Amino acid sequence: MYRVLLPVDADPDRATEQVETLLSLPGDEDDLSVTILHVIEEIDAAADEAGPTFIEDLNESLPEIRDIPDSVDQAQQRLEEHGIDTDRTEMVGDPADSILQIAEETDADTIVLGARDRTPVGKAVFGSVTQSVILETDRPVLVS
Repeated sequence: MYRVLLPVDADPDRATEQVETLLSLPGDEDDLSVTILHVIEEIDAAADEAGPTFIEDLNESLPEIRDIPDSVDQAQQRLEEHGIDTDRTEMVGDPADSILQIAEETDADTIVLGARDRTPVGKAVFGSVTQSVILETDRPVLVS
């Protein structure tokens, strides 16, 4: 089984591009297992503004109180239409750190990241999350 980590943000076009890139790769879709990851960034406030316990409690409850974007459901639906085994994980934290953590936990063979639209020159420079993941992982990273 070839395990892929697919970190999806709220942009449905980017999620579609990631899924289509994954589906275009050679190989048997029956041998794929995809973990779809959505990361909610932590709320960061000074302790004297709201109190550290309140902020910690709020961050722990973020996945329950915030709607998961439609892009996550759409990615899962498209993959399942192709008979690909999927599971989902939602986390609160730093996106790059969370991607690296889940890649390790799932023993992902590849990470498929979506890049923001950029000019031809801008495509040579990745965003901070993409750059951090590429530089800090020992796993192959495919950027769509």
